[in-house]
Amino acid sequence: RHWLFWFPVNCVCLLSLFNFPCSSQSTFTMLAVRRSTPVTARACLRLGVDAVRRKATRSAPQNAPATATDGASGVPWGDLEVAGLRAPPPPLMREEEVYSYLTPGIRKTKVEDLSSQWDNLGFKIRPLNGYVKYTYQNQRWDMGTFVPAPYMLLHINAGALHYGVSCFEGLKAFGCKDGMIRLMNPTLNALRMQEGAYKLRMPEVPVETFVEGVSEAVKRNAEFVPPYGHNASMYIRPLLFASGPMLGLSPLAEEYTFMATVLPAGGYFSKDSGEEGIAALVMENHDRAAPRGTGAVKAAGNYAADLEPVHYAKDQGYGTTLYLDAKERKYIEEFSVCNFVGITKDGRYVTPAAESILASTTNRMLQQLAKDEGLTVEQRPIDYDKEIDDFAEIGMCGTAAVVVRVKSITRGNKVTKPPSFDMLSKLRAKFTSIQCGELPDKHGWMMDVCPHPGM
Repeated sequence: RHWLFWFPVNCVCLLSLFNFPCSSQSTFTMLAVRRSTPVTARACLRLGVDAVRRKATRSAPQNAPATATDGASGVPWGDLEVAGLRAPPPPLMREEEVYSYLTPGIRKTKVEDLSSQWDNLGFKIRPLNGYVKYTYQNQRWDMGTFVPAPYMLLHINAGALHYGVSCFEGLKAFGCKDGMIRLMNPTLNALRMQEGAYKLRMPEVPVETFVEGVSEAVKRNAEFVPPYGHNASMYIRPLLFASGPMLGLSPLAEEYTFMATVLPAGGYFSKDSGEEGIAALVMENHDRAAPRGTGAVKAAGNYAADLEPVHYAKDQGYGTTLYLDAKERKYIEEFSVCNFVGITKDGRYVTPAAESILASTTNRMLQQLAKDEGLTVEQRPIDYDKEIDDFAEIGMCGTAAVVVRVKSITRGNKVTKPPSFDMLSKLRAKFTSIQCGELPDKHGWMMDVCPHPGM
């Protein structure tokens, strides 16, 4: 076996010494070693060969359960996984072929790169230390693993790719005043993801697994949590999807993946638009979600439905879209990626209710803060034409945006301009003060993760 491995490697090295051409376009290398053999990405790159095949000589029962990564060593959350490899692997059947795929080159973010940007992070992807991943196989979730590369191996017939079997969440971690990093209400997100899993016929992620996964993702990237005192946080994106193959809607996939990625982020909207306000356009020719469809869960496909409309609106000079109900085109549903919230001229906090609206976790907590302020909270259908002029304040509410002022809403030739944002701004200030530890957490929303390494 050792000879089988080193022979092609030595051949490649000799060819390179004499300037013989070797393929540099290959996107993968298959190693003639057991997959549990430690192999670094750099060593794989040095191989420079297109492929070296091996046939498995071990046999095992076909339904043998997969061993969780790190299971052999007994060390939880070990950095054992090279992109495209799992160690140790599940047992292989005789004559199975094993392929190892290389990732593209990755330039990871360094803390010093962000030291002067904490107040101007924007909302964009930055490669950090890695992400957390769990795999569901043989009717159970494994123990999870930490993956250092922002890539994963996926079957070309994965149910998520062909049929949109995927839902995600969004929540945040904060560098708090006392030096602790905290998550905000992760249980609420875990329960909402379970609703999405049920709707899309995926296995539920247990609440404790969800919380463990997002917490571990934050711990492994703790140095990138924006320090206290900056208008920023760590945005966390948990994702659940069918990673196993599906051909047709039945049978369902047998493998699913739950993962949590993180990124340091400022506001979803720019500071200028966030304070001045966003101009919204009512979409007359597009619907976000159908009644009794998937609108009430955070299914990935719901957001694809907004791509063409929101870019059309931005081409017309608007910042976002507003959707009415698909059945009657009468009742307010949602903004592009946010809930509609408003303060009426007589001081009531009003937000729409419909079976096709995603219940924002931020909106739920803001409703509680509004009650704490003595406001009447109403979650009910809102007739756009009859009630839109009754609002003194209108905001877009969501995890990434918190609450952003809506300065105008255009429907046809009518433009509505809410005159104020005072109460929603007050609620937002109270909400963000709880997040960073400046105000007491009376409702028990914040959960400790770990001390901030930079404080």
